Amino acid sequence: MLWLAQTCLMAQIILAPLLLGGLRPWALTILAILTGIGMLAICLRPGPMQISKHLLYLWIGIAGLIGWAILQSLPIWPVQAYPFNAPHIALAPHGWLNIAAYLIWMGGVASLTALLARLNTHLNITIAHTIVITCAIQVALAAGADLMGWQTTFWFAKQAHLGDWTGSFANRTAFGILMAFGILACLFLYDQSRMLSTAKRLDQAGGWLAIAVLFAAALLESHSRLAFIMALVGGVIFIILTPRENVQSTKRLIVITLGIIATITIAILASPELFDRFTDLARGDLIQRDDLWITALHAIAERPLTGWGADSIGLVIAHFATPDLNANAQWFSSHNLWLDGAIVFGVPIMLILLAALIIAIKTVLATCLQPDTRALLIVLFVMAMLGTIGDWVMLMPALILPLVMLGMASFEAVLAAHRALPARGDHAGQSPVPDPEALRQAPNHRRPLLPPSAPAKPDQTAFRSAAD
Repeated sequence: MLWLAQTCLMAQIILAPLLLGGLRPWALTILAILTGIGMLAICLRPGPMQISKHLLYLWIGIAGLIGWAILQSLPIWPVQAYPFNAPHIALAPHGWLNIAAYLIWMGGVASLTALLARLNTHLNITIAHTIVITCAIQVALAAGADLMGWQTTFWFAKQAHLGDWTGSFANRTAFGILMAFGILACLFLYDQSRMLSTAKRLDQAGGWLAIAVLFAAALLESHSRLAFIMALVGGVIFIILTPRENVQSTKRLIVITLGIIATITIAILASPELFDRFTDLARGDLIQRDDLWITALHAIAERPLTGWGADSIGLVIAHFATPDLNANAQWFSSHNLWLDGAIVFGVPIMLILLAALIIAIKTVLATCLQPDTRALLIVLFVMAMLGTIGDWVMLMPALILPLVMLGMASFEAVLAAHRALPARGDHAGQSPVPDPEALRQAPNHRRPLLPPSAPAKPDQTAFRSAAD
């Protein structure tokens, strides 16, 4: 049963990108079925199954969000002002169903990962391998489409991002972020080599670095600014946080700095289109995301406490659009998940989520002391924050799966290592020897029979001295 649960979990990492990112209702249904089969296989496995506290807190948070979304849709509120005159807050009364389905699936994935990681402490290694496999599949699809001159997602013809590598995605940023996670997975697998010599490490695990370079080239072809920043920042932080014992810190800092300069230079030379997209940020005549964010802030200011309910972002942005925002486009997101959440749920709920996230990060980092696992978790947090601030695509199952699964498996591996340690103060992992003085002061307890002391061995040197 364990192999079936693990197969259902790993299959989702590969299938989600192939299913247009996994955010379509039918694609999410397939992923949810796989998650349910995996949970059923774990439950049918003989032996006790204990839910950790952090999983319990996760499900409490999910239940709270779903409950608030349902409450927003109930016709128990005062009639709202024109043009949203209705006896409920949610502009789409049945939109909470989509949020509930997504959150329950994500909670199931996190729970299944945690339960499997308890039984297999090296699950994070397996997940990293699977991420590399799915990234390789996407690179093959994108390279094949570019070689054949196809402008397709392998589901339908692309309407945007023409000339950009997207694989089976319809969005270049989603493809680029997946490549960034693939680069991080390769760095993590390379760091698992315990060889102290750099030459021996390259000989043993240098193939992971070669694959990371391949993913980096595919990322450049996607021309995604956000993905490039996420990959660069995440890679640098991971390298800084995983030092080698036989390398001086000053020399290492110089090498890292030169590596950053070389990476940026190569990126500019290899992908002038990406460099041009960065220079476009300084142009004031283009419609930038700042107009979209200002529109979102106007909508949030109108209902800061209650929000607008699920599936309301498109209507709200169209109503509060600034003059510089393109009115012909159909905006379904503010390209910032924190602003999207404030529009849907309200500011207080988002502040509660932010506080819970800070507490979770602090707890995880205080628990994890292994350099490689700690570095991996920190980089995942940083990349997730960059992704949620810069775009909406982090909601895609294809991108949230590697993040949640790799983070949860690594944290559970740390907890398993802590549970395997002996009790504090019992360094030898054995029971302490009874204190004779304490036994004399406790006459009601039966005194254990102590073995008689062995006679002292005669000192041969003393005999020789006496004979002389």
